[in-house]
Amino acid sequence: MSMASTRAWAGPSGAPRYNLGQSAGYQGITDAQIPSVSLPDGAGRVRVIAGRYGDATGPARTFSPMNVWDIRLSAGAATPFTLPEGWTASVVVLHGTVQVNGQEVAREADLVTLDASGTEVFLEANSDAVVLLLSGEPIDEPVVGYGPFVMNTEEEIRQAMRDFQSGNFGQIAD
Repeated sequence: MSMASTRAWAGPSGAPRYNLGQSAGYQGITDAQIPSVSLPDGAGRVRVIAGRYGDATGPARTFSPMNVWDIRLSAGAATPFTLPEGWTASVVVLHGTVQVNGQEVAREADLVTLDASGTEVFLEANSDAVVLLLSGEPIDEPVVGYGPFVMNTEEEIRQAMRDFQSGNFGQIAD
């Protein structure tokens, strides 16, 4: 997988168009609910928040297929991670320094966006590191954002703004 990098992580955690009308929901997930899988050769651990890693399945419900892996790597550890072919993927460094695919060095608060071709990303920790490896099936729909609103068209943005301003944007459950 080839990559491009930037210093900020921002983007919609969008849902496919057919899910946009569904009610949002809160998922309270505790640490005890998140499976933790040891990496080979004592390289560290993977906490599976969403999706699958090996035999472990994360507790988070998602609108489209995705993996959210909280990876804790030991200094000097190097390990490959297999991703589904064609999925988009990014590595977010929360702490430490890692080398991605033997090329890009990423430090705390860096985002490395991986090319969707290929199925493996190789991470090498230059120090103890915590990274999020995010991957998901592409939605392949247009994205239009304005302030906190993310929709597929400008008209949908205008409608969302009207709904918000008129108080029809939803209700807080009792």
